[in-house]
Amino acid sequence: MKDKSSTSPTVLGSREVLALATFLTAGHASAQAPAAAEKKAQSPDDGTLPEVQVTANRDNAGTYKTEQLASRKFTAPLIDAPQSFSVIPKEVFQQQGARNLTDVLKNTPGISYNAGENGFGTSMNNFSLRGVDTSGSVFQDGVRDSGSYSRDVFNLESVEIGKGAAADNGYGTAGGYVNLVSKTARGENFYSGTASYSFDETDSSPRFRTAFDVNQAFSGNVAFRLNAFLQEGGVAGRDYAEANGWGLAPTITFGLGTDTRFFLSYQHVEQNDIPDWGVPTGISFGSANRFEGVDRSHRDTYYGLTTDYDDTITDAFVARIEHDFNEDLTLSNQTRIAKTNRRTDFTMPHSFDDATATTVRQERTIYDRENFSFSNITNLSYEFATGSLEHTLSAGFEFIREDADALRYNSKNRGLVNAHDPNNNPGIAEPEFQGIGQVDVETYGLYVYDTVKLNERWQITGGIRADHYKVDLVDRNQLGVPGGANFSKSDTFLGGKLGVVHKPASNGSIYASAGLSSQPPASFLSNSDASRGGGNGFPGAGLGINNKDAQTQYNLNYEIGTKWDFLGGRLSTTAALFRTERHDVAISGRFTPGAGATDTGYHEQIIQGIELGVAGQITNEWSVFGGLLIMDSERKVSSKWEQARIDAANGAGDPDYNATYDSFDGDELAFTPNYTGNLWTTYRFPVGLTIGGGMQYVSGSYVGRPDDAERIIPNGRYGKLDDYLVFNTMVAYEVTENVTLRLNIDNIFDEVYAVSSNWSGVRSNVGPPRTYTISADWKF
Repeated sequence: MKDKSSTSPTVLGSREVLALATFLTAGHASAQAPAAAEKKAQSPDDGTLPEVQVTANRDNAGTYKTEQLASRKFTAPLIDAPQSFSVIPKEVFQQQGARNLTDVLKNTPGISYNAGENGFGTSMNNFSLRGVDTSGSVFQDGVRDSGSYSRDVFNLESVEIGKGAAADNGYGTAGGYVNLVSKTARGENFYSGTASYSFDETDSSPRFRTAFDVNQAFSGNVAFRLNAFLQEGGVAGRDYAEANGWGLAPTITFGLGTDTRFFLSYQHVEQNDIPDWGVPTGISFGSANRFEGVDRSHRDTYYGLTTDYDDTITDAFVARIEHDFNEDLTLSNQTRIAKTNRRTDFTMPHSFDDATATTVRQERTIYDRENFSFSNITNLSYEFATGSLEHTLSAGFEFIREDADALRYNSKNRGLVNAHDPNNNPGIAEPEFQGIGQVDVETYGLYVYDTVKLNERWQITGGIRADHYKVDLVDRNQLGVPGGANFSKSDTFLGGKLGVVHKPASNGSIYASAGLSSQPPASFLSNSDASRGGGNGFPGAGLGINNKDAQTQYNLNYEIGTKWDFLGGRLSTTAALFRTERHDVAISGRFTPGAGATDTGYHEQIIQGIELGVAGQITNEWSVFGGLLIMDSERKVSSKWEQARIDAANGAGDPDYNATYDSFDGDELAFTPNYTGNLWTTYRFPVGLTIGGGMQYVSGSYVGRPDDAERIIPNGRYGKLDDYLVFNTMVAYEVTENVTLRLNIDNIFDEVYAVSSNWSGVRSNVGPPRTYTISADWKF
């Protein structure tokens, strides 16, 4: 078990507590069910709150289609929005038994993972969207949620993924963003929950989880809702590793069904894990990825230490008020305060001996960072007409403050150990404290978005956003003395989007659009290297994207697409051609004598392709949710800066370049597969039996430094990750009107595959093996 000498809070759960919590909640729900049904008939039922207009509902688990995005900033329904979106409702990821955001994101194409610069603090928390690191563009209820940590799904109504550059919520990347939509109290009574047990055929420990969702409406237009979860156990396919946690999320709503509504919510989550940083892999020059010594009998081998831990505490408070002046004019104000504190002391396989395929060096390091954010957003929504033109307008002002404080450490290594039987006992010295890195960001944003209906066939949707951005960067050593990389910088930049929409019929649209977003220096508050010592950490680097003189990156996205609803509006389909351009992406090089990089320049990245999507019901019983992305990426580097990068690498004795592989102009981005696809479908029989299944495909991709790295690795230097195809299935049976038993089998054919690796490919995260999850779902 985990070293109990840690002062971090421990998980409250055990198997007995899990079972007791589930049965007590279910028992209470059973006792209250008759009264709740009577109360429901008397209470106001206005459905989902205006800001969370998701068509999927609790009583029809087959409805996967979403009509409207959660935020009032979006002035058109999804079918008329000139931009690609994937909206994953809870009905999909609950059927799949998803536990965290990583599980949910398997339901959209274009998601890929890399294990960071040697894996500092990332595990599977950092991800890319359309080839661009998007882990710093995760939002909760429209507000950036900073930090590299695992996000649980127990309190989520849906997950919205916006594709391509657009400044919907402020500064952001070229790939898009992810918005987590929280549950809120509603004007109805219901009690629901689930309890599950998961296991596989490796030496990993089984997993237990229970969660419940209780909503109660009261007289006086008041409603209260409580979501909670508790889990403990192992990690699928990995020996010794654990994933333990619990969380509570109460929310209360006043004024339901009236002109003035007030919402209060709070979420507290604690996670106490034993982390896993993968297995050693051998990737020889120019070859496909191969697992040396990691066949089916060794895939669960753990390379960490018995003293490793990964503890995270998150708190978030939201207060929102809305007032309808009339049916066309609404003013709202939201304040969100959030804090995430994560510390992990972990060990990972590092330098693998490719010649003997038997030894591996272990490296121990620490990630210790606290992220804090305060935001206040005022929004005015107004529907009006100017002559024959009909407007749906949204305008607002935002103030956001983001702080990140990281304790920085060096790394410690152990000599070679047997890759088949590693030494998990303590024996590596504790990493040494190197100093403190602090980042403080203030952003003032002003935006106006509008959908103008010209006539029944033509619409224009677009808007503009201006942000004033100020950052203070401080790097202090062990004695608290500031270092040379400290600076303050401010910038004002514009973003937005514009699209023309043609509606040949009421159930379809054809559009062309353009989007613009910006990413200023030092805005990477979710990066994985925050706790590293020296110039490689953040904010210690003095070159490239964190330099005080660095230019603000700007991203352009061009898109032509079409969206159609079929079968009486039950089934939504989308298709889009896109081209995304990243400009002023930093690259370091050397034009003066001496080792290493001494200068900073810029290059461009081009990402283009086609994306298809489907969501909804083919019949009342048959539901489907899926997507396909075919994509190509390219670096555009001038000969001047390509040579400067090569000179810097050679000057530092870096073996990343040689006489054959010294050019990277035109290379694909690392960890950016050309083909990704996903599908989930279910069919419900009249006898209460539901069967379902799905798949996920990810094509091969080059190993190397990710899109935001200043150093670039030529394609082929460290080989490629193999492609993989995984199939999953589900069977559910309604034992009674209120209780459903469900069996999920993931990775049916027990494929052995790598989901990600570090930049040089010496370490990879292995995908879960064939896994069985037995669940009991109940609702009243």
